[in-house]
Amino acid sequence: MTLCAVTTGFFTLGKCGTTAVAGCPSCGRALCAGHVTEGGLCPECAAANNRFGHPAAVDAYRRRAYRHRTAGVYQDAVWYTGFDSYDRAAFDPGAAASQDYLDDGDDALVDS
Repeated sequence: MTLCAVTTGFFTLGKCGTTAVAGCPSCGRALCAGHVTEGGLCPECAAANNRFGHPAAVDAYRRRAYRHRTAGVYQDAVWYTGFDSYDRAAFDPGAAASQDYLDDGDDALVDS
């Protein structure tokens, strides 16, 4: 069973994880029925092509614009590529994450 690989969230990113029903013709990303935009594109490819008819495409555009804008503020065009594998591992659902990345439940003192 293939799961939807669309990025969700803004500050805390994750993957949708719903059962996929299609693939994006542009990038090949697995898509669930709720994330297929016009033309069958994934939200990220739709946002890159300025197609904002789907709410997830608008979210993808805003994430992309935020990263672009903050990279300029920090005067570092590659700000987000400067993170090492430890920093990126929390956002990679396929990696064997260490204990500090695991969800500690809704009743936790600190929740990202």
